[in-house]
Amino acid sequence: MKHAAIAANQESSLLLTLEEVSQLVSHSHDPQETLANTVQLIQGRFRTDVCSVYLIDPQGGDLVLAATVGLDPSSVGTVRMRFDEGLTGLVAERMAAVMEADASLHPRFKYFRELGEDPFRSFLGVPIIEAGAVEGVLVVQTRERRPFSPNEIRMLVTVASQLAPLVTGARLLEQVAASGASKTPEPPAHPEPAPALRGRGLSPGRGVGLAYVIDDQAGLGPLPDGPAEDPAAEKARLAVAVEAAREEIARLSRRISLLVGEDHGAILQAQLMILQDRSVERDLDARLDAGDAAEAAVARTLEKYVATFARMTNPFFQERIYDIKDVFRRIFWHLRPRDAAEVVAGERLVLIAREASVLDLFSVDLDHLAGVAVEHGGPQSHAGIMARSLGVPMLGQVPGLLEQVRSGRRVAIDGGEGTLILDPPPGCGGPCPPPHGGAEPAGAATPAPLRLATPLADATEPDARADSAGASPRVDANVNLLGEAGRVVGAGAGAVGLYRSEMIFLARRTLPTEEEQVEIYRKLVDAVEGRSVTIRTFDLRPDKLAHGSVAASSSSQSLDWRLVLEAPALQRLFKEQVRAILRAAANGPVRLLVPLVDRSALLDFALDTIREARCELAREGLAHEGDVPVGAMIEVAAAAPLIADWADRVDFFSLGTNDLIASALGQDRDHPVGARGEDVLHTGLIRIIASVIDAAHDAARPVSACGEMAADPSGALILAALGADSLSVAVDRVRDVRELVAPLPPDRRAELRGLLLRARSTADVSRALGPFLPAAP
Repeated sequence: MKHAAIAANQESSLLLTLEEVSQLVSHSHDPQETLANTVQLIQGRFRTDVCSVYLIDPQGGDLVLAATVGLDPSSVGTVRMRFDEGLTGLVAERMAAVMEADASLHPRFKYFRELGEDPFRSFLGVPIIEAGAVEGVLVVQTRERRPFSPNEIRMLVTVASQLAPLVTGARLLEQVAASGASKTPEPPAHPEPAPALRGRGLSPGRGVGLAYVIDDQAGLGPLPDGPAEDPAAEKARLAVAVEAAREEIARLSRRISLLVGEDHGAILQAQLMILQDRSVERDLDARLDAGDAAEAAVARTLEKYVATFARMTNPFFQERIYDIKDVFRRIFWHLRPRDAAEVVAGERLVLIAREASVLDLFSVDLDHLAGVAVEHGGPQSHAGIMARSLGVPMLGQVPGLLEQVRSGRRVAIDGGEGTLILDPPPGCGGPCPPPHGGAEPAGAATPAPLRLATPLADATEPDARADSAGASPRVDANVNLLGEAGRVVGAGAGAVGLYRSEMIFLARRTLPTEEEQVEIYRKLVDAVEGRSVTIRTFDLRPDKLAHGSVAASSSSQSLDWRLVLEAPALQRLFKEQVRAILRAAANGPVRLLVPLVDRSALLDFALDTIREARCELAREGLAHEGDVPVGAMIEVAAAAPLIADWADRVDFFSLGTNDLIASALGQDRDHPVGARGEDVLHTGLIRIIASVIDAAHDAARPVSACGEMAADPSGALILAALGADSLSVAVDRVRDVRELVAPLPPDRRAELRGLLLRARSTADVSRALGPFLPAAP
């Protein structure tokens, strides 16, 4: 373990910190300055004679030298090459690193006289990738012959990933500077809102705050009538709002780095670039000089940019307009008049949207986020799962939400009852009474906020790792964020039964590299103090995603895990993740879980990839654990009869009950039609689960279960009675589930199992469970 920690420190020495990335942004005021500062920093960090960035021309598709240290600066913007030209073109063509100690000996070498690269022998180039597509190439060169080490290559790949938001942000700002005028549309009419809106609770708790609306289909809000009376005052107001937005983004960036990992904190740096860009500043000043009030200047400048980007055919720029909208929305919000009470209270906000991605949850400072309400989305959406991890109340499936609520309106959200109250009483500074005047529903209490340190709520909390064989199933914890690790230990969970690694992908707009993943997994393994960590490889599917993240972009549909057997890019991504997991396992006990195993060909691919990754790491001399247990996640009913065929090839099975229920009962896991609270009692579902557990146990393979069924009282009892070896639930449910299943002795479990398997209806199942469930309060 000591050697693994030393190696990790040496590997990370070449990476950029969040502070360094922030410095790049704060010292740049236009795209060219950003790129120049970027190559200078990397050239010094890697101790090379040359560092250059080549970007793809969105019109012609050629690579164009965008910035350099060491080559002739007059060649910037003039040297162009196709993908089939030179070593730099080869990097873009392969979407992979190319290293040559003697570059001129490579058959693809091409000499560009105007670059002045005669003295340089060695070459290392890595692709700059965003949303699954190559956007440029980062190159370093040296005068002497230098075979870059595998560690240096991996580090430069990771640095390119760290800088991708800045490099692509610079491209975005170049398009902003060239944007044309667009007619300002009339603001949409808003119907009179109802006093209370109802939906489905996605995350329990209550909160009160001002509505903060994210709506890509509408303007920023109502604008002042007529020209500004005092142009100087409007400029001062706008300057204050821009600075407030800048401070908010910097603060949020630091918070994200604590919750998800430092590399993720850099995702907002592109937005800071927009705030500091001279062309954006000039466009805003032009509107103010024309007589606009600050609000109108912000709104009309954004409308011009949106109209320009809407005419572009390049999907990269169409998707990156999200960043510009988010920045201008923040500025517009800080221009809103605030009364003294709001200032004293610290201004809590309720995020309002049509749908929400994980990334959208970070649109608002989490310290001020009182809740989230969306028109679409169910409890199994990743945004809903993340909201529960953050302890943020969330409400979904609210028809006509954005037609009823405007930014700045005071609202009260109740994620337990599923209501959003408009204009609650002034004295309602915390949880408000239900709109019907009834009692507070059970389980509607606001969840504890996410803590970054181990909570010491109960020094005598039992450790579930002490459960003996033959007793009740062990109760483990699900983890979505690094910040939850302390709560896992404090809750006495037996292990991390499910780490949803796709959250790494959903909380950013660039694909994480192997090195970034290694760092995150190592931190998690270290934080849970010797408990086993089950890392599920990324389970990305369109039904789990919303806009904003790299996985949801139109240019990365191949990231759908179900397409892995036909998608080479996805296969490479999977191997990188497997390598990262094996390397992190050198720090402590780790299990690798393959999601959605629905056919033998997919299992063959996964196991072959794991074997290849082990061999590669051994050849490269990288510290790793070669004997990591591998499991298959059963999420579709068609896989149940295949357990016996697969049992001798894996070390354990895991039941993904959310998708398994949807598959068995023909439902959309997030759509309310057809879904019922009694679905966990369905006799057909119970028999499918029993068959999986029995087949696994016949082959001496343990079975874990996760999903909402494992956290539901009836569902947990059913899984325990059917023989599940462990249940993995949200951290705040660990204690309740353990107290429910722990008192159930083997003979009583066997008795309940017999009743469940003989049941012919949900009513029979409900009657069988009755004596085992705690009495209602």
